Amino acid sequence: MTDLPPAKKPTLHIIEDAQPATNGASTSSGPQFEASASSSSPSSSSSSSGLSLATFELKRDVVAESSSQSFIGFSIKYSGSILSLRLSEDDSVADLKAILFSMTDVPPESQKLLGMVKGRQPADEIPLGEIPYAPAALRGRPGAAASTDKSSSTLAQTEAVCTRQVLFTLLGTPEAARFKDVAGEATLAGDMGEVNRDIDYLSQETVKEVRVHPSKDSKNLAKLAKVIDRFSDFSVIHPPRPGKRLLVLDLDYTIADTKRLLDPHSPASASARPGLHELLGAVWPHYDICVWSQTSWRWLEVKLVELNMLAHEDYKISFVLDQTPMFSVQTKERKHEVKPLELIWRRWPSIYGPHNTIHIDDLSRNFAMNPKNGLKIRPYKNSPNFDTEFVRLRHYLLQLAHSSVNDFTTLDHGAWKHFQGPEA
Repeated sequence: MTDLPPAKKPTLHIIEDAQPATNGASTSSGPQFEASASSSSPSSSSSSSGLSLATFELKRDVVAESSSQSFIGFSIKYSGSILSLRLSEDDSVADLKAILFSMTDVPPESQKLLGMVKGRQPADEIPLGEIPYAPAALRGRPGAAASTDKSSSTLAQTEAVCTRQVLFTLLGTPEAARFKDVAGEATLAGDMGEVNRDIDYLSQETVKEVRVHPSKDSKNLAKLAKVIDRFSDFSVIHPPRPGKRLLVLDLDYTIADTKRLLDPHSPASASARPGLHELLGAVWPHYDICVWSQTSWRWLEVKLVELNMLAHEDYKISFVLDQTPMFSVQTKERKHEVKPLELIWRRWPSIYGPHNTIHIDDLSRNFAMNPKNGLKIRPYKNSPNFDTEFVRLRHYLLQLAHSSVNDFTTLDHGAWKHFQGPEA
C-alpha cells in the first residue's frame, strides 16, 4: 500500500438547526458531521433538489473537538433555505464543496459560491483560513440573534467559538435536475464525451506525458492522507469476511444504463446491464462487494434500491461509497477526480489490499491512484439486450478467485478477456 505523509486530523461540524430526524442519526467512529438547514419561508421547507430539512442526516460520529483548532462558521443561502456549517480553518474549499454536495445534491464542479470572495472563485486546494473573504460576506448568520428556540441556541453557542462568520449564496443545479435536458431526456456527465476524454494511466503514451504519476505525486498523497483520516469510518452494510477478495463496482454506465434508469417511463430493471444479478450472485462466495459511484449518497441509494441490489437474496453489498471521499488530481491538460482504494485498504489492512482487490469502471481515469487494480469495461449505453460484458467478467472474476492467483497487480487487466486460467 502507499506510504502516506502524516495528516492533521480535521474536524468538521454542521450544526443541527432543523427538526430532529424522525428515525434518529446512526453513528460510527469518525469525524463529526451534523446538519443545519433553516427555511427562510414556510413554503420552503425543502429545496428543489429534494433536501428534507426535517430528515437530513449524514452518518458520521462525534469526536472530541481540539481546543487548538480554529473554526469558521458558514451560513449558505440555497434555494430558499439557510445551511449552517462549521469547518476548521485548515480544511479546504474542496472539503466545503464536498459537504455542500452531500447536503444539496449539487456536484462540486457545478457549485458557484456567490459572494464569498471578490473576483475569481477560490481554488479547491486553498485552506478556508487563507481565503480573502469579501467584506460583505463577513457577517453573522441572518436571524440567529432573533431566534429563541433550542436549536438556534445551540447554533449560537457554536458560532460563538468561530473566529469568523461567512455568509454567501450557493448556486448550482442538483444532480437529479441536471440529468434532464431541455427536451426532457436524461443526460449525464458520464456520457460519450467523458469516455472520449478518458485517461489510461498504464498506457505508454500517458506515462511519457505525465512527469509524476498521480499515485506518486506528493500533493495527491497529502490529499489521500486527509481523505483516509476523515472518511475511513464510512458506514458498513454487511461486515467484511476474512479470506474474501474485494470487488469494487462503479454504477453509472457500468452496471446500469443511467439514462434509462432515470427515465420515469421505464422500469428500473430494464436499465440493469444483462447478467448483473447473475454476476454478483456467482462471485459473492469469493468476493465482498462494494459499489462506488461518483454521485451523492442520497442519489446513489435511490438507484441501488430501484435496481434491487441492497436486498437481493443471492448476494450482499458490503458497503457503498459516494463522491464524498473522492478527490481531484491534476494532469498536464486537465483535472479529474479519482476513487482511492487505499481508503478501503487502510480500514481493513488484514482483509483487503492491492493483492486481492479489483475495481471495475467504465472510466479508467478513476484508477489513477491504483492503476494496477483497475479493469475498464465497455460503457453500457442505450440498454442493448445483447451486451455480454458481465458474462465474460464473471468468468474472469472467478479465474482471479482461484487459489493459483496470489496478486491481482501482477496481471494485465486490460487483456482480461484473453486471460487463461482455471475458475474457483
